[in-house]
Amino acid sequence: MEIWKKSIFRVPLVLGALGILTRFLHFAGGVIWGAIQRLQGPGPDGTFVITTGYVTEIVSVITFLLFWWAGWRFVRGLTRREIFWSASIMVLVHAALLAAEQINQHVFGGSYSLTVYHLYALAEGSSWAGQLFFRLFLAAGLTSSLWVVPGIFAPYLYLIFGKKSAPQ
Repeated sequence: MEIWKKSIFRVPLVLGALGILTRFLHFAGGVIWGAIQRLQGPGPDGTFVITTGYVTEIVSVITFLLFWWAGWRFVRGLTRREIFWSASIMVLVHAALLAAEQINQHVFGGSYSLTVYHLYALAEGSSWAGQLFFRLFLAAGLTSSLWVVPGIFAPYLYLIFGKKSAPQ
């Protein structure tokens, strides 16, 4: 675990692990919610209606809490400079994934790359921020994909946990 001791990789490792956990929570929440809806039986017209319900919101709240807990637990001992450079790696990864997604959809006629989808699991540790901005902009009547951009910079919130400078 030598890589863990390098401060430059701390935020990407923390958010990557949190992103994989978030992906699992979304999957498990969807399966459980679908099972609950099936157990409720068909509607009055005899058909089953399976929706996502509040799974996304519940997982976003859990991810928000885990994001701050992970920052407090694993990022707290670093200086602000180390956190900035470490978080910048994650911001660049998230921006590259967003660019790859957009390029893939425009070049290949709206299809979605499963490779990009699987790689997005590494960036889902800060997905709560995108969900928050989506809800705020949707309530304001804005239906643009610009709500994704502020969520990319969520790793910089870990600067709150940083020490002002390295001990002399």
